[in-house]
Parts: sequence; C-alpha cells; structure tokens
Amino acid sequence: MGVTRFELLKMPEAERRAYEKYLINKAVKKDMIESAYERGIEEGIARGLEKGSREAKKTGRAEGKREVAVKLLASGSLDIGAIAEITGLSVEELQGLKQKHGLIS
Repeated sequence: MGVTRFELLKMPEAERRAYEKYLINKAVKKDMIESAYERGIEEGIARGLEKGSREAKKTGRAEGKREVAVKLLASGSLDIGAIAEITGLSVEELQGLKQKHGLIS
C-alpha cells in the first residue's frame, strides 16, 4: 500500500492518521523482527562457542590422559590395571596405546 506524499496530503484527516498509524505499526513490526533475528544470531553464536569450548576442553582432557598413560606405560613402573585406574582409560585403550607407541612388552 504505497501512497505518494501528494496522495497522503489529499486524504481526509482521519484516513491520513489511520494510514500514518499503519506505517508506524509496520515500522515497529519490522524493527521487532530484525531485533529478534539479531538476538537469535547472537544467541546461536554464543551457544556454538560455548559448545565448541566444552568439546575442546573434553578433547584436551582426554588427550592429556592418553599422554600420561603413554608415559606411565613407557616407564614400566605400574601395571596396566593401575594405569587404567589412575587415568580412567580402559585396559583395552591402554593396550592400543602400547601397540601404537611400540611399547609392547
């Protein structure tokens, strides 16, 4: 419903006010939609960063456990069951690490 300035001025006052109110409401709705969209994007980015950070920490902890396990396996000072208990890794995973790092005894 596009109205030229001339057409707007020719309208009866009540009709012109109604049209102006319509335009204001339309602008408000547009702003609300744009704001909601922007908030949604920001929230999505924040959630993605949070999830990525949690997964990176989890991956880092798991990698750290494997590094400690390899050092303990290489030292030969503890049996595989004790290393499993200390690191929280399974005996099967530790055996795989031994094989991967050439620590088969």
